[in-house]
Amino acid sequence: MEWLPAQWPGRPHPRVQSGASLAVIGGPQGLSASLFAALADRGLVLRAAEAADAEVVVLAHALHEGDAVHAAFEVLTALASRGTPPAVLVQVAALTQQAAGAAGVVKTAGREWGADYCCIGVDDAARAAAVIAAELALGAGEREVRFAPSRAVLARVEAPFSGAPRAIPAGPWLVSGGARGVTAACCIALAKAGMRQVVLLGRSALTDEPAACRDATDEAALKRALLAAAEGKPNLAAIARQAKDILAQREVRANMAAMEAAGCAVRYASVDVTNVDAVRALVAEVKAQWGPIRGLVHAAGVLADKRLGDKTLEQFDSVLRTKLDGGTALLTACAAEPLEALVFFSSVAAHSGNAGQSDYAAANAMLDHWAATETAARGALCRVVSMAWGPWDGGMVTESLAKHFTARGIGLIPLAGGAQAMVDELRFGRHAQVILGCGLDDGDEPRPATLRWSVAQLPQLVDHSINGTVVVPMTMALDAILGIGRRVLGPEVTVRDVQLFQGAVAPEGHVTLQVSTELLQPDTVRVTLTHPTGRPAYRALVVRGAASIPAPPVVAASTSLPAVCTEPYAAALFHGPAFAVIREVVTCDDAVIVARVATAGAMQWPGGWQLDPVALDGALQLLRVWGWAQDGTPSLPTAIAACEVGAAWPTDGELRCHVTASREQGTRLLGDATFTDPEGRVVYARLRGIQMHTQQS
Repeated sequence: MEWLPAQWPGRPHPRVQSGASLAVIGGPQGLSASLFAALADRGLVLRAAEAADAEVVVLAHALHEGDAVHAAFEVLTALASRGTPPAVLVQVAALTQQAAGAAGVVKTAGREWGADYCCIGVDDAARAAAVIAAELALGAGEREVRFAPSRAVLARVEAPFSGAPRAIPAGPWLVSGGARGVTAACCIALAKAGMRQVVLLGRSALTDEPAACRDATDEAALKRALLAAAEGKPNLAAIARQAKDILAQREVRANMAAMEAAGCAVRYASVDVTNVDAVRALVAEVKAQWGPIRGLVHAAGVLADKRLGDKTLEQFDSVLRTKLDGGTALLTACAAEPLEALVFFSSVAAHSGNAGQSDYAAANAMLDHWAATETAARGALCRVVSMAWGPWDGGMVTESLAKHFTARGIGLIPLAGGAQAMVDELRFGRHAQVILGCGLDDGDEPRPATLRWSVAQLPQLVDHSINGTVVVPMTMALDAILGIGRRVLGPEVTVRDVQLFQGAVAPEGHVTLQVSTELLQPDTVRVTLTHPTGRPAYRALVVRGAASIPAPPVVAASTSLPAVCTEPYAAALFHGPAFAVIREVVTCDDAVIVARVATAGAMQWPGGWQLDPVALDGALQLLRVWGWAQDGTPSLPTAIAACEVGAAWPTDGELRCHVTASREQGTRLLGDATFTDPEGRVVYARLRGIQMHTQQS
């Protein structure tokens, strides 16, 4: 997981429209009034309502120090009794561990209720109203953002391993979570990779099994043996429990033997991992025997799955305590130890929420935050990672739960493969938060993502009208596709093969397109924007990797220009003042047109773009002007072969746009447009292979 810098997409939240009702719960005095005012300034006029009725509910408890996790649990438990749940949940919070945990509860509520959620982190509580309003008006429904101080989104970024491997510390290691299932599989893999001393911390004590059971090899045989050895009237329930315990202890011993066979000395300690004094005493024993602690894995966890409204506070706390009090006890006991590896076992539930697991999502989200804090504190001397596992084929995933995941199309992590992935992450990885395996969304019926442009939100669109009808510029669709691709592949991408099928026309002042993505290869995603009728509007490929863009040649200013170049908006261009970005045409001849072009910021447009669709539209305008200068024929864009991104796009001022142009078969204009600083030294972007077709008179 990685926070990626991101401008606002420039589109409102798809489920928040003017007239919707909103309630603010918690937070500083005056936040609610400031938020309604900020929303109105953004063109969203919302109604105040009580939380029991509001369509949008904002939780602001985590803006200040305090127990935000329990506050979120209590508020959302109360809201669970609503007949109609909120459509949108917003959390605004400081960048704290408590805020991370509260977000886990919010995400789970969203999953249980079919509500959208938006978790916003801010480094300054005074900005809360402004950033909430901006996200709802311009954020297009982004689920997790932070402002510290600039906007960033949390993205799943593929992180291929590179560089020299780290050595797995020989030990000693402390590992919470017992010696069975997932924890044991990971310890066996660590032993094979170089771990030489480990202490396994479990809740249950290891005991000798009754002599009568030694020849019994399965649960049924164990029950028969125990029943035969029972004195007096047998307790069948107790016998069943004892049979299961014997099988569990056999599994523990077999796993310990596998670690020893790999060359690792193993101890098992029955200890309450949440008890600081007990863990501290154990650490002292281990140090006396084997020396300072070098590796620590906190894998202990319990489940108490119930939906909000049904889950009690005691059940919620039991899950939190094992993860958080256990982690606190381990780190406190090892505070003076020279740790070289620190691993938290987290869950994808922390990132997406999971029905019935508000507590588990909260606890693991807090572990993820903890990992980031520990990484910053420990530096390169200790590899710290929070492993957000998808569902395993084993461990706490029972056979019935495994069938449930399989039916939903969610793959399970094989024990051996997942364990090796953890070892590889310790040896080669660099991120503090890592997701391994399938997310819990993979098998869900996806809720279609949408793009919406409206004159109410962006009045400037009126100035891009043809015959009185608003037409969304192709470059706005291109900007949106670039942002979608970055969310999938990371920040350095190139957009290719942009095709226009049926443009986004808004006769009623607004237009909505559905978004679909298809991962064709690990580094290539196809993005399609489709009309509600099912007819495609735009399609493009986004490919990982930045392009190398050469600076265009310096072209001398023309001593004389075609008349259309001196007043391009008088005849050749239909664009109104908000799109009149061409400040001056510098050169226009048979093969080139060059101009000074204003940025969106200079034109007083709102920010939040991936690049600058207003200035990019200037390139299409220039090619149209060039064609008009040739034969007086207007043209419109139909395709762009590539959008290549260079240096960071300026937010204000002017650019130089250099367009090479040609005509093909009389009806088609072709061009390449390069955007630079006014001196032509810094290259910001290039549109290659622009195609425009002439309009019939």
